Amino acid sequence: MSYAFHKEEIVVPIHHIGILATSLSTTAALIAPGTPAAAAPTAPAPDSTLVLAVLPADHSGVPPRLATLECDPDGGSHKAPSSACNDLRGVDGDIAELADEGGFCTREYQPVTAIAVGTWEGNPVAYRETFSNRCVLLHATGDVFDF
Repeated sequence: MSYAFHKEEIVVPIHHIGILATSLSTTAALIAPGTPAAAAPTAPAPDSTLVLAVLPADHSGVPPRLATLECDPDGGSHKAPSSACNDLRGVDGDIAELADEGGFCTREYQPVTAIAVGTWEGNPVAYRETFSNRCVLLHATGDVFDF
């Protein structure tokens, strides 16, 4: 199995999403007391952290695109965390409630599945939806899955 690492994203097989999500919540526990990193003051973990994935719906073997999104403070590996977090703030973290921006997309049928797991303001988030192509996904979800 191969892994491709790019400057702006990490691409891994879909079965690793759970491992990645779990690692987000346990990273702090890996630092042993007494180490220099543990002695430095740290900011509290964000209440709103999502692991996002976009993958071909046909399971064609193309690895998923992955990103993390942290809100309050905005960050993560997402390319536009502030914009994506603002989109989510407008719907209280409910991705399914994001307004479709409309616009024009080709009728090309290349279905993609968008997945989000994590927490929004401490509440669990689990989202999965399949769209007819990436353009339709982006119109339906704003900047959340544009990474």
